[in-house]
Amino acid sequence: MVCSSVVRTTFKIPNLIKGTEYQFRVRAENKYGVSEALPSEAVVAQHQYKPPGPPGRPVVYNVTKSVTLKWDIPKHDGGSRIVAYTVERRQGRGRWLRCNFVDISECQFTVTGLAAGDRYEFRVIARNAVGTVSPPSQSSAEMQFTVPDAPGTPDATHITGNSITLSWTRPRSDGGNEIKQYILERREKKSMRWVRVSSKRPIAELRYRVTNLTEGNEYEFHVMAENNAGIGPPSSTSRLFKCKEPTSPPSAPTVVKVTDSSKTSVSLEWTKPVFDGGMEIIGYIIEMCKASLEEWHRVNTSTCINTYYTVTDLEAGEEYKFRVCAVNGAGKGETSEIPNAVQTVDRLTSPEIDIDASFKQTHIVKNGGTVTLHIPFKGKPPPLATWTKADGEIGVMADINTTETSSTLTIESCTRYDAGKYTLSLENNSGRKSITFTVKVLDTPGPPGPLTFKDVTRGALTLMWDAPLNDGGARIQHYVIEKREASRLSWQEVSIKCSRQILRVTNLAIGVPYLFRVMAENQFGLGEAYEMSEAIIATEEPAPPKRLDIIDTSNSTATLAWLKPEHDGGSRITGYIVETKAKGSDHWVFGGQTKSLHMVIEGLVENTEYDFRVKAKNDAGLSDPRDAFASVIIKEPRIEPTADLSGITNQLITCKTGSTFTIDVPISGRPAPKVTWKLEEMKLKETDRILIKTTKERTYLTVKDSMRGDSGKYYLILENIAGTKTFTVTVNVVGRPGPPVGPVEVSSISSESCVLTWTEPEDDGGTDVTNYIVEKRESASTTWQLVNSSVKRTTIKVTHLTKYMEYTFRVCAENRFGVSKSIESQAIVAEHPFGEFLFLF
Repeated sequence: MVCSSVVRTTFKIPNLIKGTEYQFRVRAENKYGVSEALPSEAVVAQHQYKPPGPPGRPVVYNVTKSVTLKWDIPKHDGGSRIVAYTVERRQGRGRWLRCNFVDISECQFTVTGLAAGDRYEFRVIARNAVGTVSPPSQSSAEMQFTVPDAPGTPDATHITGNSITLSWTRPRSDGGNEIKQYILERREKKSMRWVRVSSKRPIAELRYRVTNLTEGNEYEFHVMAENNAGIGPPSSTSRLFKCKEPTSPPSAPTVVKVTDSSKTSVSLEWTKPVFDGGMEIIGYIIEMCKASLEEWHRVNTSTCINTYYTVTDLEAGEEYKFRVCAVNGAGKGETSEIPNAVQTVDRLTSPEIDIDASFKQTHIVKNGGTVTLHIPFKGKPPPLATWTKADGEIGVMADINTTETSSTLTIESCTRYDAGKYTLSLENNSGRKSITFTVKVLDTPGPPGPLTFKDVTRGALTLMWDAPLNDGGARIQHYVIEKREASRLSWQEVSIKCSRQILRVTNLAIGVPYLFRVMAENQFGLGEAYEMSEAIIATEEPAPPKRLDIIDTSNSTATLAWLKPEHDGGSRITGYIVETKAKGSDHWVFGGQTKSLHMVIEGLVENTEYDFRVKAKNDAGLSDPRDAFASVIIKEPRIEPTADLSGITNQLITCKTGSTFTIDVPISGRPAPKVTWKLEEMKLKETDRILIKTTKERTYLTVKDSMRGDSGKYYLILENIAGTKTFTVTVNVVGRPGPPVGPVEVSSISSESCVLTWTEPEDDGGTDVTNYIVEKRESASTTWQLVNSSVKRTTIKVTHLTKYMEYTFRVCAENRFGVSKSIESQAIVAEHPFGEFLFLF
């Protein structure tokens, strides 16, 4: 038996004896038994090797009294390695004769002892390691001519990073037969092996591009010619050629831009050139010129290796142009210039927070640990950094360290009270930026929210509370509720594992005041307790109202307000009863009844002092009274007038000429104040353009069709018997500037140019004058021609004038709201200031 547990329908039988004949049989088996056997045919144990395929057809070259044969290995080896070759020859139709007497291990062989002028035919037979031989190869053609001579030495005509284009000359002799193709071989530096260059088609021309080379490697080549007689000798070996891209100066840098400027410096930034010229870029050269001169000169004495540079020692307020070029081993490349001239002025940038994606918005620290929030930022001027904490102040253990580029908040010995949201606010003249972080401190919970109660009956009530504002960084597991009688100090457990924020407490003593407290518990332990400040009695009458306040009085009335009772005694509150008592009297007088939480008590005596109290009422009866905190004298109060200007940002209003602006100010005071509006020292009255409206709560000043003369400080004067107050609001009405101040002076007159000078407008329109527009007109024309529309100063040199032509010039100012009226110069004639003289000798 070979095997009794085969689970598949195939099986390999090992350890057979070579040359022995065997027969096998197979039976199937299940749980009921074994089937009949299925026999196989008789087989002999032997290797299943096949003869190798025939070698490639031998190629003949170097024909003299001997020939050299080359051939390709068989396409398949019959399952065993090829170990030897046999070469045979014959003349005409004669018998094949063996040429080698020892095994040939390579795919070439030189046959010697041939007769000159005779014709021979050759073939090759392969043998593998198990001794099987191949069919013979196809025989070579009969030789009637010789192989060609060696071609000329190959030379490179073009080199790239992965290819070399070679050319050579024809052989001196083609061997008496037309050359079919050239065979090109390459060899890497320090290698001894020649590799044939592959090509899709035979190389028939004296030029070929060798591809798929490795950049940086060095190669040498030789070439052989082939005709029908075979392959001729190889050419001389070429010199070594290194694969690399052709070198040239780099292209221009791209996107040259100004990133910052000050009164004496300009910071530039650019990106690398798209083309480096085939060589590594070794640096950059920065050049500059004044925008008005166009005389370029180099800025950096040594090559800049970075793609950014700051040019210093510039003149304040001057306009400059900049350009950058890259440099490699081949020299300077093309330049790239900034698109517009830049002026050396302080550039303001709004704050930016400079953090990366790895920065964590939430920081978790254990109780007693340290948390550090480091925030880098930038902005010009350096922004003011302010740290704040939501719902509270930053703890005393916190340390803040701020520089011009960063701010660090460090909190040591953290407790649950340090948990929360922290905000860093950055602000400068250009804007504002903020970022918020969350700090979680792993600790026991803080105290739960305020305790309230409802459904108060005899001996029972329902407690309610809010979850702690600070959960200690972990989930609240449950609450512990305790009680004590107001006359005792010991606490008793009501519930030690309450999972909700509501609990019904029963079995309370009738008429006994109780205090309650509640604590939250998480995985770190039991937190702080919240304890009631006032005791509660489980009864059916409501609790007294909370906090009775006297919010206003007049000559005969008092206005009262209060809060709902802590509990309603188990039934709905139906109303409230207010009682009054004159100072010095023991008798409380019914003042009124209401269902709301406020009431006006009328019929009181002026200048008399009163006490007040209020009671809550339900179906079961009246609560205990709640007294006011203090008595009050009935009289009209005297309150100094005031105004709220918080709705007007920086007390400044800006509007454009021709539009309408309104100053709307809430006011207060007792008695109601008298309102007066002034512009500077002039008292304002209502006109077609000016409207003034005043109520007890507000005053409005509206100005229609505003003009530049409406700019200035507006004074709001409030006056009553308690005092006088003055408030100021500044209004800036902006618009087009006024005309420049003349005259337009013309100087330095020549036949081609002159210089114009004028003075700035007296009225700039409420904003800076951005530029001046200069025009000229010839005396014989009515059309004005533009000279320059972006003059920054109050002088300009006008060129390209026509000799002896009379000109008039005009100038107008421009700001961001428009162009002013113009002023004109006197007419001038473009000629030299000196006449012509005739000198006689």
